[in-house]
Amino acid sequence: RQPFTAGEQDALQAGRMVSRPLSFEQAGGRYVGGVSYQVVDAEPELVLAALSDVANWPDALPRTKSARLLDSVNGLSRVELVQGGSFLDARYTVMLERADTETIRFWMDPSEAHDIRDVWGFFRVKALPGGRSLITVGAALDLGDGLPRLFEDKVASMMLRAPRQIRDFVQPRALALSR
Repeated sequence: RQPFTAGEQDALQAGRMVSRPLSFEQAGGRYVGGVSYQVVDAEPELVLAALSDVANWPDALPRTKSARLLDSVNGLSRVELVQGGSFLDARYTVMLERADTETIRFWMDPSEAHDIRDVWGFFRVKALPGGRSLITVGAALDLGDGLPRLFEDKVASMMLRAPRQIRDFVQPRALALSR
């Protein structure tokens, strides 16, 4: 990760989200997404607990219509997701793994039916002073060819908003617990 610029540090301290969009081609696919950062007034354990419970995902992640835990074996969970907007939905299954004490990784399970070509990424939550956390979400998505490609920019923008929506989901719960 590149260090934050002074402007990015100021934005994060002021409660704004910082995003670094990206697009690239790899293994015949065209990926969009990037990495976004958001400071949240909640302990890392609370944020990670919220993200570890897929029942929270429709409220905590942008454009997530449903998230269903299919199974969990040896630290790997399979989660079926339906995400989309008013014109287009995508159903696919991701593998979910707690990589370390700060990070949850995910990647598409290609053995299940999927409306996108590929997706992978991570949620990382680092402790900050004063009971705050820095949420980092990184994701890369290949929508595949055809009509979905027309929505690539909108989908990338939506993905980059994830830390803000996680903050908006988690912060009220953290405040309620502290009372």
